[in-house]
Amino acid sequence: MLNAIYLRKMAAPDHIAHASGLALERVRDVLAQSVTAGAIVDLGGQYMLDESGRQAVLAYYDPVYAAQRSDRAVSDWYERFETVNAQFIKLVTEWQKSDGEERVQERLVRLVERHVAALRDLAKTIPRYETYAKRFEDGLTRIDAGERDFVCKPTIDSVHNVWFEFHEDILAVIGRPRET
Repeated sequence: MLNAIYLRKMAAPDHIAHASGLALERVRDVLAQSVTAGAIVDLGGQYMLDESGRQAVLAYYDPVYAAQRSDRAVSDWYERFETVNAQFIKLVTEWQKSDGEERVQERLVRLVERHVAALRDLAKTIPRYETYAKRFEDGLTRIDAGERDFVCKPTIDSVHNVWFEFHEDILAVIGRPRET
């Protein structure tokens, strides 16, 4: 659950439940305990990690993902992802500048569909990544239904937000800082 907040930077209970797969009531209980323990801060229904919470998440990654950090298949997958990530950023920027031009949106959707297929391959090594594949598919379904906000609106589980969270996640798994 702390990981869901770490990846989103600030999150509401419903997003944490959706991203973590936990029941909403369980999320609320753990949030209350974590606020009391000082790991997170309640900003009026939105939650952020404090420094101890952030350190706890990163400390968790170290032993849990040690094998993946030394697995050549994972590092090779990540290197391919960085190429796709650059394409994704370019297409999102182009989509925004073109005011959501359909041709650009179609290219973006195809790129995300290919990413989902690759992500499912990685999920064989990191099973919780199947959740990202599902979230991407949910966003793509909404885009296909004409809900253009699901391309990159920052306040919903848009494809762009899921991509950002996944990128933060894979960086933490492999132990690399985000490039500036």
